[in-house]
Amino acid sequence: MSKFFGITRERVFSPGKVEDDSAILEAVAGRLRQAGHAVSVFHADEPEWPDPTGISLVFSMAQGAVALERMREWQARSIRIVNRPEAILNCQRHRTIAALTGAGVPFPESHLIDTSAGGALPEWIGGGAWVKRGDVHATEAGDVVRVDSVVAARAVLQRLHQRGIHSAVVQRHVGGTVLKFYAVRQRFFFCVTASSSWPLPASALERIAALGERAARALDVEVYGGDCVYDAQGGLCLIDLNDWPSYVSCRTQAAMEIATYLQAHKASTRW
Repeated sequence: MSKFFGITRERVFSPGKVEDDSAILEAVAGRLRQAGHAVSVFHADEPEWPDPTGISLVFSMAQGAVALERMREWQARSIRIVNRPEAILNCQRHRTIAALTGAGVPFPESHLIDTSAGGALPEWIGGGAWVKRGDVHATEAGDVVRVDSVVAARAVLQRLHQRGIHSAVVQRHVGGTVLKFYAVRQRFFFCVTASSSWPLPASALERIAALGERAARALDVEVYGGDCVYDAQGGLCLIDLNDWPSYVSCRTQAAMEIATYLQAHKASTRW
């Protein structure tokens, strides 16, 4: 029997998804208990965390600075954590751009912008773009906004700055159908299409799975999901990769696969 800790995501990073995020973590914990392991689940928002001495593995959805610092301390004690603190940080947009571009992952043209600066913005904004906060993923509606002019982009940047968000990403809009996918490293892949009447060919699903895995390697994440665009010519472009999504569309199967992965990797330092 092994001992596992599960850590829920902070409420501020689960806008409208607190129950869904909690549900996948509890489902994974339930699978581990069914396999005969001891599992404790606690909330990242709790001021006092238990001591991890004797723990085989920590599985965490936490994203906040306090939680990540605590997990770094645990990792320094050779405690296995999925996803690792550094991997979670890599999924923040100010790191994602360089990592994915450097790995050759198809990704929209994107620029990291200081929200307080008044410098030049890309001329292609007029053809459609997105302004997104540059750190964590969306916590409210104003964190990701579609714009079609420099004036509109500057207004969004100003609002972000007024909220204390100092970096943003201006990302070129990519036309096509947006697809969501969910995965576990080398074990599981599930894709949500726009309509049940429009099934993707198996070859396209294989390419999307490979795209996600390539991006996951670049960001060092093990439990992940993302968004990509599938265009009329069959081209693929990754839009976002997230650490440990809620897996709402495939929770039962995902929980089983995540639990199996955690059991297999509890003693490893690298996957």
